[in-house]
Amino acid sequence: MRKIVHFSKTKNWFYTEPDLDLLNRQIAEIESNGWNVISVQSNCNFFGVTTSYTLLIDHEAESAI
Repeated sequence: MRKIVHFSKTKNWFYTEPDLDLLNRQIAEIESNGWNVISVQSNCNFFGVTTSYTLLIDHEAESAI
């Protein structure tokens, strides 16, 4: 099963760029839960400032044999 996750949490309300330390911690947590990160894509506004990240994650379900 694949999921798309949107990450846009910032350090402060006036800080426009996402909190990369929190993103790295959440990626480590996702991977420890058995999910694999397939892709990480940055999303920018019209001024070229990164405002969020989109992650594609995959979890292979174990077959019931």
